Amino acid sequence: MRNTVAISLPDSLLRPLSAEAKEEHTSRSEIIRQALKYHFFVREFTRVRNKAMVELARKGITLTEEEIFKKVS
Repeated sequence: MRNTVAISLPDSLLRPLSAEAKEEHTSRSEIIRQALKYHFFVREFTRVRNKAMVELARKGITLTEEEIFKKVS
């Protein structure tokens, strides 16, 4: 099921959004959908990473951001 959501954007976001949609031969809606999916992915990844870091620290294990990235890539 699809729903419609109206949003208000300042010209400083609308102009580059429209230009990107034209360049990518897609719709502004699709770019916004992709941006939201990315936002939610990053938010969930951060939540899971933070939870894991707490568990690792509790066990006396420390990892750098780079080490974590290497392990999940």
